[in-house]
Amino acid sequence: MPKKFPLRAFFLLRVASGLLIAHACAGADEEHLRGVIERFSAPGSRVVGYPGCALAADYVEAELGAIGEEDLRREEYGVVVPMDRGFRLTVEGRVFEIWSLWPNLVRTSTLPSEGVRAPMIYGGNGDWSEFNGQEVEGRIALLEFNSEDRWLHAAALGARAVIFIEPESSTWRQANDKFVEAPLDIPRFWIGRNAGLSLLRRLRQGEVEGLLRGRMDWEERPAWNIVGRIAGAHPELHREIIVVEAYYDGTSVVPALAPSAEAACSITALLELARHLKAHPPARTVVLAATSAHFQAMQGMVDFLERHARLHGDYIGRVADPLQVKLFISLDLSSQSDLLGLWNSTHNPDLRRFYAPFGRRFTAYARQIAPLLGRHGEEVLVNGISPIKGLGWSSFVPQGAPVNSEMAHAAGIASLAFVTVHDGRFNLDTPLDRPGKVNLGNLERQIVLLQRILHRALDDPELFAGMEEFGQARKDRLRDLRLEVRTFPPRSQLPDRAAAGALAAIKPADPHQGRGPARQDLGLEGPRQGVRRWRYHICGTDGNAAIRGLP
Repeated sequence: MPKKFPLRAFFLLRVASGLLIAHACAGADEEHLRGVIERFSAPGSRVVGYPGCALAADYVEAELGAIGEEDLRREEYGVVVPMDRGFRLTVEGRVFEIWSLWPNLVRTSTLPSEGVRAPMIYGGNGDWSEFNGQEVEGRIALLEFNSEDRWLHAAALGARAVIFIEPESSTWRQANDKFVEAPLDIPRFWIGRNAGLSLLRRLRQGEVEGLLRGRMDWEERPAWNIVGRIAGAHPELHREIIVVEAYYDGTSVVPALAPSAEAACSITALLELARHLKAHPPARTVVLAATSAHFQAMQGMVDFLERHARLHGDYIGRVADPLQVKLFISLDLSSQSDLLGLWNSTHNPDLRRFYAPFGRRFTAYARQIAPLLGRHGEEVLVNGISPIKGLGWSSFVPQGAPVNSEMAHAAGIASLAFVTVHDGRFNLDTPLDRPGKVNLGNLERQIVLLQRILHRALDDPELFAGMEEFGQARKDRLRDLRLEVRTFPPRSQLPDRAAAGALAAIKPADPHQGRGPARQDLGLEGPRQGVRRWRYHICGTDGNAAIRGLP
């Protein structure tokens, strides 16, 4: 290609090739997508620290390596998570396997070494009336999982522990109700449906005693981001870097049971995008980042920003000047809808004007591409930056979308997110998020559209027109914190003893904090779609901890 190849001619050529691609490639095959989703969901829990998450990292690294990404890296960092070391319930000599629920703030379901032996009762849905005529104090209560937060009734009446029967279906809202942001000391467990119903039948025959044993520990476990690069093909535009990111970890209110099939849609789309871009090199350079620990307060994103996008980053700096990183794009896809939304990762009205041109450009790409895919432009992409008819982003994603681009925006980077809209993602954060419930047709249509839209954007020489002032408006609002945990020695008023190995729980400010609608006004308080808002850190022998990237 000549050094002075005209940008306009290059763009027209790439548009023409893009039309051929759109006609020639119907997109990722559904059977292929099924295999990828099952591969992510099969190894067991994909919560950070559990074996399934490590296997998922291996798979992503192998796939990106096979695709041929340049300078592929696997970057390790530590994340503190609750590790289920095994629980069991013994009733009349029969042993039932059970699993711990997410801790109440810091209090896990760990039991005394001798276990907990107590009579068992059935409390149904946890209504007060369910406990009429029953002695609750000191008992083990068997409850239905779809009981909202009424397990607190059993706790208020003195129950020693609660066991939830696996339901036929549930929602992430039910999951959110099963733990609280206070260190309430009441162990809570999940039991499989068949085992739970068998136990219920026995309880209806008369009183029975149960013995609970097991423990869950807070541990710092390794996590990994997988980062690679596809070099841009244009002699000038290749200096402009666009980062496209998706997470591959999973989430569940039962950490040891997290198939997280719906949560695998985003990383599946990223792998398909990598194949597409490698086969059809874009004009601009693309850094593809597969991050972990998304559901642990987005700590994988924090590590990525620390390494590559803040002042001491080195990876992108070796490709070009870090200031040339023009745009960060997160993928946050699900499968119960095929309608995508484009979001600008901030509720700040002062910054919306900088993002409005992106909304217009990307929706224009969608209108051009949709007919080639047998669809209508208005039916494939919602402009969440400047919604039509005065609708806000919350009209399309009522519960909010906790996208990693929020953290990138907090670091002062122009950030967008492609999010599946009109999908409640109800199975997310539950052990019921299994591959058979993923709508592969919807996922395929989103992936095909994403490939075409992003290719248009990567080749468009006018993509960043009018963005000159944004650099002056953006600010890095992430901060690092050094924490010192000390205790009071006897007969002293000075806390000067280092609390070695102390567990610190930090609730960061919301990335959206500042001007714009309050988080509670948007209905986004509490955990969002499985993303835990608290960050956990274990102090060293000196009682200190270094915490990075707090908004």
